[in-house]
Amino acid sequence: MRPLTALLLAALLLGACSTTAEEAVNGRDLRLASLDPSLSEILVSARERMEAGDARGARDRYASLSATHPDDPWLAALHQEARYAAQGADSREFEANLRRSYREVAEADPTPIHLMLAARAEGDAYAALHLADRALVLDPDFAWGHYARAHALTQLGQTAEARGEVERAVTLDASLLPAWRLFAWLRSQAGDRDAAIAIWRAWLEAAAEDPRVFRDARIEAVCDLGVLLVRAKRHEEAVSLLDEATSDVSGRSSSVLAAAVVEVGDVEVALAAVRVARERDPEQLLFVVQEALLLERNSPHSSEAHAAWQEVIDRTQGATDLSALLQRTRAEAHMLRMAHESDTEHESDEAD
Repeated sequence: MRPLTALLLAALLLGACSTTAEEAVNGRDLRLASLDPSLSEILVSARERMEAGDARGARDRYASLSATHPDDPWLAALHQEARYAAQGADSREFEANLRRSYREVAEADPTPIHLMLAARAEGDAYAALHLADRALVLDPDFAWGHYARAHALTQLGQTAEARGEVERAVTLDASLLPAWRLFAWLRSQAGDRDAAIAIWRAWLEAAAEDPRVFRDARIEAVCDLGVLLVRAKRHEEAVSLLDEATSDVSGRSSSVLAAAVVEVGDVEVALAAVRVARERDPEQLLFVVQEALLLERNSPHSSEAHAAWQEVIDRTQGATDLSALLQRTRAEAHMLRMAHESDTEHESDEAD
């Protein structure tokens, strides 16, 4: 659902384990149905094109898959996402025409899937809710219809009712990852932080194996989970999660630097190498992050380490790029951990 990305990013910017994902929804767990290998191969290809910026190439692949699997709402939704991505961010007229086309198809042939797609395309939450309701009149057990209804209700601020709808969606279809994403967010907004953390962890584990989930969605999930862990004062878990995720998306240079630290075994030598890299490319945020990590490793509570992490936060002020947001969340987690450890040591000294 196109507005959902903005919704989740807003949740991240606003800033949520004993509970398990299985216990979170009436004994239902998040589990994926197996995909046909040939279908999975095409999905991987389409995702690679989308993530490489070739939205039109991805759109064509999703269109083909949707045509050969007309009863699969997830494939239809992926095709819809690719169509919007292929139009370009500034083409408001095309977006309006595309939204109108989905509505016209739904009116001409009002199937649950067509009505759900029209609801996803609709910018007005009340109109989207009406379309989702119509889909559910036709099929009360249509999980994507309940998910579409939950999303519209969330936009309208009716979060309690939205939680009931999204719970119904994942109960009907335990593999509906988009609904689980919204469910985790709604749980966090309701103050049920442990359940939200458990759901996000289960979501990340499942999404890592699903070719229908894009890299940006996984990064958003890591950011959301990182924020919740920090707020729960589970700093070590937050730092571990964010460091691992950032290593996965930071590219070859990060791997080379990390390998250098391991091979050389000398933090001072590694610091010198990173500082040379910074001189060569002063705008590269990755090198600032690497320097902060090395400074913290060398002297965990030093003013230098604190200043380096603060530089990461300052550089990412107002950032909208997901990689930058991830680095910012990572820096905040490290600084909070350092502050927490410093306070603990201070209290210990006072006790002595």
